[in-house]
Formats: sequence, structure tokens, C-alpha cells
Amino acid sequence: MDVTLNPLTRQISALYTVRFAKPEEKKSEVAVPPNSDQVTISQEGIKTASSRVETLANRVAIKLGTMTKADFMEQVKQWQSEHQTPLEVDPYYSVDPDGSIATKAYFESYLGQLQEAERTIKDYYSDSYQEAVSAPINSLAFISGKYLCDWSNYFDPSMPAKERQWTHHQLWAMLTDTHVALNDPYALAASGGPKTVDQMDEIARQAVKDKLDSLIKERQASTVK
Repeated sequence: MDVTLNPLTRQISALYTVRFAKPEEKKSEVAVPPNSDQVTISQEGIKTASSRVETLANRVAIKLGTMTKADFMEQVKQWQSEHQTPLEVDPYYSVDPDGSIATKAYFESYLGQLQEAERTIKDYYSDSYQEAVSAPINSLAFISGKYLCDWSNYFDPSMPAKERQWTHHQLWAMLTDTHVALNDPYALAASGGPKTVDQMDEIARQAVKDKLDSLIKERQASTVK
């Protein structure tokens, strides 16, 4: 099953397919509170960075499965529209005049979080995966017998039902080379649990600020020399 977004919990989930409403279906936008540390991107930056975002969109679309490239680009535009401001008040204009560095940093951070969650999940199930591929019967039949069928000789009654369902789902994805669900409460428990979309957005925004602050410091240091 493909990885998608759950619109109710704003978490990465395997429950609902992301689909943005048509223009006539859109209602009022959620207001973004002002933030003096907020990173901004100019209109000029949006145009210049578009080709780089296209590449990132393709990569994220692969990770999110059923999220289409058009869906992701809509998310990009929404993020960019929140960060447009006249160039003269942009504190980062001197190091990122077209906004391309900010855009690239944001989506590389966002994608990196998805990849990290995926690695954590696959590591968590690695032993169970090896058991399945080494089973005396077909691997998919084995995990169905062990985690779903209580009449099977392979069934494991010691595992809670919900955990068995999650294990079966994730192993099925790994064995069929499809997308694991990134809102797995068991595999991600040790790392703080699944991140919500808002949490990932906040981390990505901070990554942008850190990157641009670093460039400012480098520029100031070179000026002193």
C-alpha cells in the first residue's frame, strides 16, 4: 500500500490519498501567524528555484506514492506564497537574492525526514523480514499465517492484534518493494513517534533559517578578512 497523508491527523499515513481541492472548492486559507524569524522568498526566487523544486517534487512523489507531482507542487506553491515579501525587508537577500537556496534547503530537509522515518521502520522490522525471506514456505504466505491467521501453524498469539496487523502491513510492503507506512507507532516509538506534517514543516523551516544564518556568518567573516 502506498504512503499517503492522513488529512484528519495531519500525519503521514497509509489511510487516505492526498488530493487537493479544485480552485472553486477551496475555502478560506489558514492564517500564518507573524514570526520575526520567518524566512522569506521573493517572487523572483520562486521562478528561479522552480527547476530545482521540480526535481525534488519527483523524489518526494516517489516517497509518498499516491501523492502526484501536481499535488506536491501545489504544496510547494502554498509554502512559497506564505514567504513572499518585498526584497528590501528580506534579511537574507544578500546571500539568497532569488530564494533558491531557501527553497532547496526546505524540501531537502522535508524529504530527509521522510527518508529517515523509512530507514527507521525498515531497521525495526529487519529481523522479521529476514525470518520471512528464510521461511520454509512463500514469504507472503508466511507473514499472513504468522500475523493474521490464528488457525495457522505459524501464528504468533503473543503479539497484540494491532501490532500484528502493523507488522504484516510493513513486511508485506518490504517484501513486495512498495512503500511502507510512515505513521507506524511501533517502529517509530523509540524515536518519538510519527511526526505530523506540521512538525516536519517546522523542522524544515528551521533548516532553512540555519542554512541562511550560516551563509550570513560566512559572508560577514569574509568581509572582515
